[in-house]
Amino acid sequence: MKLIKLTQDGEIVGYTFHCPGCKSEHSVWTEKPNSNGAKWTFNENLEAPTFSPSLMISYSGLEKRWICHSSISDGQITFLSDCSHDLAGKTVMIPDFEDYR
Repeated sequence: MKLIKLTQDGEIVGYTFHCPGCKSEHSVWTEKPNSNGAKWTFNENLEAPTFSPSLMISYSGLEKRWICHSSISDGQITFLSDCSHDLAGKTVMIPDFEDYR
């Protein structure tokens, strides 16, 4: 399985996947607006997910700020050029979540 469902009060509110670029988990909250006020759409396919719009994750470490900006379509993650990790500009399959648990 590529995604893990996130629930609140028994309702699905989003999904988590393992990001091979950041080597950590990222979540998409389909029931909460993103920074632009829009909600992400999801094709309801846990094995070949598509989310829209793109996903921007940023976090600060001790020495620098990290960015992971990606587009997820048909089970593939396209890492946009502004990513600060080695997969910037590349497209890879979302790995099976169980491989990282």
